[in-house]
Amino acid sequence: MSLCVTCRGFVMENYSIKEEIIKNLEERLDSRKKFNATQPVIADCRTHDANFEAFIQDVSSSGVFLKTSRSLYAGQEIAMTFTFPYAQKPIMVTGEIVRISYDGAGVKFKIFFKD
Repeated sequence: MSLCVTCRGFVMENYSIKEEIIKNLEERLDSRKKFNATQPVIADCRTHDANFEAFIQDVSSSGVFLKTSRSLYAGQEIAMTFTFPYAQKPIMVTGEIVRISYDGAGVKFKIFFKD
């Protein structure tokens, strides 16, 4: 499929793009920063019924993916505090669980708090 794609003010014309790539572009408008075992970021999480820790697998300006076996559900509210490597202050946010998978949950940020 050949089409013209506009993404954040940039136009890419006459590129041959597979339909599944187009779907991924539409779903993920923000770039993501992935974390791993050598660069772990742990979030202190709170829901209405539990406090727990979860690894942040990746982060974007709109949310995070939490690696957890904790039972969560779409629409659930969550509060998180985490610190990125080399950052001086923790980040405190609230969010909503928007996606569940076998290894974790996608969280969309709602409110950022300043200390």
